[in-house]
Amino acid sequence: MTVSDVSSGTASRVQRHRQMLAVAGAVVVLAFLLEVHPDQRVAFRLFPSWPLPETCPSRSLFHIECPGCGLTRSFVHLAHGDWTKSLAIHRVGWLLALAVVLQFPYRLCALRSQDGAPLGSTVPRLFGCLLIFALIANWMVKLAVRVWVGP
Repeated sequence: MTVSDVSSGTASRVQRHRQMLAVAGAVVVLAFLLEVHPDQRVAFRLFPSWPLPETCPSRSLFHIECPGCGLTRSFVHLAHGDWTKSLAIHRVGWLLALAVVLQFPYRLCALRSQDGAPLGSTVPRLFGCLLIFALIANWMVKLAVRVWVGP
């Protein structure tokens, strides 16, 4: 491994941490700038009469909710302090929102650390697996309830 390989790997890692900070920042800012209408459409607060288009291809094309359906609305309700509505829309929205917020201290520490991985590789990987498991488990419970109880 040459010095240029090491420096390009470091630059790539730094760039990735900065990108993740920017994405997390955008998610948090947008959650505060958006609002959920009574018909469950989402719009910018400054332009309430222009709701955003449906973003989930599974829901819009096949009329089947995916594991992430409702996360945007859940985040928006959380940003505005309405925990009850947030949990009603997506049971694990708060956990994903927590993961987004935790990106700030984690990525800042990663940018300051020598190896770019302040928690090593195991903890972030396990946390990511936990989030994926929670999303899929929540989705399966939701589907099972619809089958047994009805819509």
